[in-house]
Amino acid sequence: MDMNRIRQFLSRTGLGMFLVWGCAAVLFLAAVVVSPFLGKADVVVGVAATVVFAGTSLWYVLVFLVTLVKRQWKKSAIMFVSGGVGACLLAVGFGFAVALNFWSAAVNWEKGKEKPRLVGVPGEDGKMAFSVEYVNAHPFLAEYDKTIVFKSGKRIGVWMDTGGAGPFAVYSLPTGEYYLVDGLKHSFIRHDYRVNVTNETVEMMTDDTFWIRIPDGTLAVVGGGGNSIDVNTSDEKYKNVESKFTSVGDSLSRRKYLGLIHPSGEFEKSDDGKDPYVGIIEPKWTAVDAGAVNLPFTLEWRDNKNRWSRQWRIATVSGKHFGLFRAGEFETCFVYVGAPGVYRLHFVSKNGWMSDMFDNEYRIDANSEKVEMIVGGFLLRIPPGTIDISSFGMNGNHAHLTAVSENGTQIESDESVPASEDGYQYMLVGSINHDGRFLPCP
Repeated sequence: MDMNRIRQFLSRTGLGMFLVWGCAAVLFLAAVVVSPFLGKADVVVGVAATVVFAGTSLWYVLVFLVTLVKRQWKKSAIMFVSGGVGACLLAVGFGFAVALNFWSAAVNWEKGKEKPRLVGVPGEDGKMAFSVEYVNAHPFLAEYDKTIVFKSGKRIGVWMDTGGAGPFAVYSLPTGEYYLVDGLKHSFIRHDYRVNVTNETVEMMTDDTFWIRIPDGTLAVVGGGGNSIDVNTSDEKYKNVESKFTSVGDSLSRRKYLGLIHPSGEFEKSDDGKDPYVGIIEPKWTAVDAGAVNLPFTLEWRDNKNRWSRQWRIATVSGKHFGLFRAGEFETCFVYVGAPGVYRLHFVSKNGWMSDMFDNEYRIDANSEKVEMIVGGFLLRIPPGTIDISSFGMNGNHAHLTAVSENGTQIESDESVPASEDGYQYMLVGSINHDGRFLPCP
C-alpha cells in the first residue's frame, strides 16, 4: 500500500478532505452514543470528541474557502456538494445518536434504581447501627434519593441529594444517637439530621435551632423551617407536617466524629476521630475591626450553618450578647453616633431595588448596655443572651419580636417605646461591608 498516495488523496482532493471530516463526525456521534456507559470518563471522552470534530469542521471550511480564492472550481465543487450531503447525514445521525443516548441513559437509570447503594454505618462498638440508601434520581445528573434504613427494615426518607451534595459526615452523640451532616462541600446545600436507633426515629434540624421529627412513612423531605416540614409520603404526594420540636441547644457539643458516607456506597471510617468539619458545623464569631474608631461595643458576625445568610450580634464590655436579625444579602451597614456611647446601625439590603424588607436598623446604648431594634417607628428592646432574632413585626400600634437564646429557647419581647423619644441627632462615622471590614468616614 502506497501511503504517500493515500496521504496525497486525503490532503489534496476534495473527496479526501470530506472523508477526514466524515471520520471525525462518526467519532463524535459514537461518543454521544456510548457516553452513558463510560461512567466518570463520559465528560473527558465527550469533550475530546467535540474538540476534534469542531477543529476538523473548521479546517474543512477554511480549506473550502481557500479553494474558492485559488479558483480551484472542481475541488471546491466536490467539497461543497459532499459537505452539504454530509451535513444532512450528520443532522440525521446526530438525532439518532441523541435518541439512542437518552434510551441507554434511561436503561442505566432503571438498572441503578433496581440496585440501590446501601451504606452501613458502624457504631462505636463496630456493629452496624443503621444504613443510608442512595437511589439514582436522575438519568444524567448526580442526584440521589436518600433514605435512612434501620436494622428492623424501617425506612424514613430525608432530603434528596440535588446535584452532588457530597458525603454525609457521621457523628455519635453521648445520648447514643447519631448526627448526620450533608452538603459540606457546597454553600447552598446543607441539611442536618439526628438518628435514634433505639426508637428508630429521624429528626431534621431547622433554622439551625430546632429538631423536628420526620414522620414515619416519609419518602422524602422537600421543605422545612420553623416548626414544620414538608414531606412526600406514599399515601399523599405532598404533606405539610407541624411537629413537636425540641431545641438543638448544646446537644451537639460532645459529638464524636466517626467518618463519611459516600454516595458511591462506601463508608470512610475516621482513623483518629478528629473532626475536619468543626469550622462548618460550629462557625466561630469574628469581631469587626473598627480601626481607629473607638467603639464602646463589639460588632461580631459569623456565617450560618446553612450559609444562606450571616448572623450579627453586639457584644458589650461586660460580655453580654445581643443577636440581631440575620442579614442575607445586605450591601452595607452604616454606623452613626448620637452621643457618647449611643450609636445606630443601619443594615441596607443588597436587593433594595426589589424591597427594603431586609433593611434593619438598631440603636445601641453602651452606657446602659441596651440594644433595641427599630420596628415601625418603635424602639423594641432586644433581650440579652440571644443568638439572633427569628421574627419581628407590628400588631396595631404595638411592636414585638421573637429571639433565640444561646441555649436554643425562644424569648418573646414587646418592650418598646416610640422612636421619636430617642432625642439624639446622629452623625455617620463609618460603614461595614459584607466581609466584615469597617470603613471610617474620611
